[in-house]
Amino acid sequence: MIITCPQCSAQYRYDEARFGDSPRRKVKCPKCSHIFEITNPSGDTGDPTYIGKGQAQEDGSDPDDHQTDKSFLEPEDPELPPLAPLRTDLRFSLAVIAGAQAGSVFKITKPRVYLGRGTSADIQLRDAEISRRHAMIEIRGDEVTVVDQGATNGCFVEGARVESAVLDHQMEFTLGSTTLMLIITSTSGNTV
Repeated sequence: MIITCPQCSAQYRYDEARFGDSPRRKVKCPKCSHIFEITNPSGDTGDPTYIGKGQAQEDGSDPDDHQTDKSFLEPEDPELPPLAPLRTDLRFSLAVIAGAQAGSVFKITKPRVYLGRGTSADIQLRDAEISRRHAMIEIRGDEVTVVDQGATNGCFVEGARVESAVLDHQMEFTLGSTTLMLIITSTSGNTV
């Protein structure tokens, strides 16, 4: 999810899994150090003691006295235009075919996802050779593109290092020591 600091308006990616069972979390903006509360998009906000985004605490307590998530927040790329929603007649997923997570399959549920070992990555890969934010997958209609995010170890498609490349169904690409395969199926269960 994308969160915005109410103090300086900086935008960051925040991994929704960090909420756990909590309906809200406090975060500290890495840019201006402002502490504010964010709400779990899948949680209940009917609590009358809820402190809204950017509101001061009425009890006068220091926000640092409470559980505050001070972990690194990944800045969202503001110049990237929004993409159209995924086609409803197609399903996209990535299968790990080599590396520590071989056999894992990750469903792609939005048109732009980030891959990396960082907690803010949409698809988190356990590989020491992968950067925190290693690559991005963008889907426009039925066209899938992998884009290197300036990773030290790069992104390889068919053995060649690429800045970006269009991927076809069952095409493989490598990040660090992890090789992934793009799988595109129709919602009727047939492969494309």
